Amino acid sequence: MKTNLFLILIALSIFRTQSAQSQTILDDINMVLITGPGISWISSDDNTIETKGFRLSYKIHAMADYALNDRFSITGGVGLSLAMGGKMKYQKGGDLWSESKLSVARGDSLPDGVQLGYFINYIDFPIGFRMRTNQFGKFRFFAHMPELSLGLRTRAKGSIEGQGVSSSGEQIKNQIGFLNFGWGIGAGTEFYYSEKLTLTGGIRFFQSLTDITDDSGRFRDGSKENSKGVIHNLDLRLGIIF
Repeated sequence: MKTNLFLILIALSIFRTQSAQSQTILDDINMVLITGPGISWISSDDNTIETKGFRLSYKIHAMADYALNDRFSITGGVGLSLAMGGKMKYQKGGDLWSESKLSVARGDSLPDGVQLGYFINYIDFPIGFRMRTNQFGKFRFFAHMPELSLGLRTRAKGSIEGQGVSSSGEQIKNQIGFLNFGWGIGAGTEFYYSEKLTLTGGIRFFQSLTDITDDSGRFRDGSKENSKGVIHNLDLRLGIIF
C-alpha cells in the first residue's frame, strides 16, 4: 500500500512538472494573423521568354510566434497565397501548354510572340526566424529572415493573347508544379496597442526556388521548352499579434 502511494505521489509530481513546463511554453507563444495585398510576377531563365506583366495578389496567414528570448523568435504557420502569377511573352510559339486541353483553335501551335498569363493559388506552410530591436516607446522594429515556405498548388488558370488568338480562364493545373518551395525576407514594425494586443505592419519579398512551370511543351522548331519559371511576390503585411 505504501509502495503504491509512493508511486502515485511520484506520478503526480511528474505530471505537475510537465504541466508547468507546458504552461511555460504556451506563455512563450503568440498567435499572429497577417493579411495584405501584393504584386506578383514570373521570370524565366530563357532569354527568349520575357516578363511582361504582374498580377495583384493577396495573402492571409495564421502564424505561431515562439519566443526564444525577448528579441528572437521562431515562426511557423499556414496560409493562402491567392492570385499569384503574371504574364510572360514567348518569342517562339508552339505547343507551349501541351498538358492542358485548351479552348482555342490550334492550341498546340500558338503563334510567335504569344503572351501567356498565369493565375495560381497556393496553400502555404511557412517557417522562419524573427529578430526584434529594443522597444522605442510603444514601437519595436523587426526583420523576418530567413523565411522558408512550402506551397501546395490548389488552382491554376491561364490566359492567351497573341496574333489571331485570345482566351482567358484556361484550366492549366497540369502546367504548374504541385509543390512550390521558396524563401522570403521581410521587415516591419510592431505597435504595442495594449498588454494583450499588438499591431504589426511591414513588407515581404518572396521568391520560389523550384521551377513552378511544367517543361513538357515544345517550340515550333521541335526543341523542348525546358525553361525554369520563378515566381516572385512583394506584399504588404498587416496584422495583429495576441
